[in-house]
Amino acid sequence: MYSRTSISTKLFPLLLLCFACGRTEVEQPQVKQEKAKSQAGKSKEPGRQPEGLTRANAVSFLQAYAKKNNEHVFLIETRFGSIKIELFDNTPLHRANFAFLTSEEYFDETWFYRVSKKHVIQAGSTDGRNTIEKRKKLGDYRIPAEIVAGNLHVYGAVAAARSYKNNPEKETDPYEFYIVLGKTYSPAQLKAMAGEYGFSLDEEKTKAYAQLGGAPHLDGEHTVFGRVIEGMEVVEEIARQETDEGEWPLMNIPIRVRAIK
Repeated sequence: MYSRTSISTKLFPLLLLCFACGRTEVEQPQVKQEKAKSQAGKSKEPGRQPEGLTRANAVSFLQAYAKKNNEHVFLIETRFGSIKIELFDNTPLHRANFAFLTSEEYFDETWFYRVSKKHVIQAGSTDGRNTIEKRKKLGDYRIPAEIVAGNLHVYGAVAAARSYKNNPEKETDPYEFYIVLGKTYSPAQLKAMAGEYGFSLDEEKTKAYAQLGGAPHLDGEHTVFGRVIEGMEVVEEIARQETDEGEWPLMNIPIRVRAIK
């Protein structure tokens, strides 16, 4: 079992949704050298910005990356089992960003660090220095919103976290994502929510949230860029874990992400 560590860098939850809606193995010297060579090789790959990604160069880089890399299916491995997700073609920048961060092994020392009961579980950060250092190396950038009307926050949706402060264009903070749980709603409940939160309703959306459930008040606010295709029982198990008052699980839940298709 992974012990709970200090949360001195818990400023990262600034990237959380505004709505309520580990231990690392010590590498042997030889392994460290091999990994360093591997990382050095990656920095010289065509199209990679050697100084790290910025708001100025991120879009062009991700566009080029999307054309050269066609990964759509990824496996998120956890202590409770694996979650298989499929990313959408109609959000190409977000698909490319997730694939790129996976290839750079960014997620492999991060956790499901937020559990909002019956709402979402969120991953892609930790309270450790390694995560901070990885972000410094990869760059300080955002992704333009790719909010598509048909990509709903239904049960099992995979969506991008963002800051609400000084972000009228709803740009995505690239390093964190969440999986939706939510609940089902009657047409009357949806109509009332639409009036409160200002989102539109049609027959298809009403049917989806009545049958599948989810978090309709987040539609139009965050980019939904994928869905869970296997392993929602694992998502449900993570969502049952005990948390502190800040929705931080009392037991660390590290992840490992890899592309499989």
